[in-house]
Amino acid sequence: MKKNIGILTFYPMHGGGIFQYIQSMVDALAADKSNRYIIFADKDDTRFDGYGLEVRKLSPSNRSGVNQAIIFSQLLVGMRQPFFLRDDEKQVYADIDLFLSPATSVYPHVFLKKPFIFTLHDMQEKYYPHAFTRVERFKRVLRNRALTQAAQAVICESNYVKQDIMNFLGAPSDKVAVIQSPPPDFLRSYAAKPENFAAVQRKYALPERYIFYPAQCWFHKNHLKLVEAFNIIANDTDEDVTLILSGSQQDYYPQLMAKIQALNLGHRVKHLGYIDYEDIPYLYKMAKMLVMPTLFESVSIPIYEAFALGVPVCCSNVVALPEQVGDAALIFDPNNAADMADKILQLLRDAPLAAELVIRGKQRVKNFDHADYARKILAVINK
Repeated sequence: MKKNIGILTFYPMHGGGIFQYIQSMVDALAADKSNRYIIFADKDDTRFDGYGLEVRKLSPSNRSGVNQAIIFSQLLVGMRQPFFLRDDEKQVYADIDLFLSPATSVYPHVFLKKPFIFTLHDMQEKYYPHAFTRVERFKRVLRNRALTQAAQAVICESNYVKQDIMNFLGAPSDKVAVIQSPPPDFLRSYAAKPENFAAVQRKYALPERYIFYPAQCWFHKNHLKLVEAFNIIANDTDEDVTLILSGSQQDYYPQLMAKIQALNLGHRVKHLGYIDYEDIPYLYKMAKMLVMPTLFESVSIPIYEAFALGVPVCCSNVVALPEQVGDAALIFDPNNAADMADKILQLLRDAPLAAELVIRGKQRVKNFDHADYARKILAVINK
């Protein structure tokens, strides 16, 4: 008998890699006919309208300050009652047998007391507590603990994060499934339109040679150390290359701008802000490389995007990134600006190496199969 499975997609388009993760999960499950999938999305979200799945759109009530206080009060005492849900919300969720929550959210599944599976992407607050306020750390601990205890299963994308879930949250090994997500399906067979390259280049005033880093300005994205590394390249070498940054302007944006100004790099480092999603592939394909200097990442979606689009990758040697890239990227110490600069220069100057990494990256992405990804998720659902 088919289950009604609700996929919760309440996550902003400019919210980082989790947005692409949700897209990949829906891509994979849309072809499965053994269950009935219902997408829950914000009222103005149209990205799943053409998938042939039922899409129920609403404005979640959990976003008000009062309801947030009720939610965390309940989590604190271990209560799971839908006090804050409107009647129309309860009705729209009533026929769901199992929820899939690709983001680490407690709404609405925890309070409806329905079975659910959720994805825990990382526990970086345990490694970089100073990057979070006390309130943020408290909320993350409370939410992660409540979700892990109540969930039928937890999905993560690397063995590193699985160990964290077991160590910090006490989850048994058989409750945590490691399932790496492929990049969104359209990128694996992306056909760029030649006429769009010049249009995108003009739109963002892109230089001829640039290094690309798409990431929101959070502490762990390590923009400041990347700028220090780029300063070495700009001042100690004759490389005519620009650093292009994109992503929403989060907490560390003022510090990033101050760093660029202090190093007098305003003419060599450009922050584009949020990029229209349809333009992203062109920014990748015109770049000399993707650089990923992050201090903490379970799995990096931009790395898979670069692999799929034929762009060489230079990245950190932290957490699960070596597990993710294998021999398909040049890696560096993200805390060492000189090492980062050295590896970037090596990739800029060694064309045969860059070409070889492109081949290896494409092969690594080719090994991903959305059907296989769906089978792994279904195995967790059926279990």
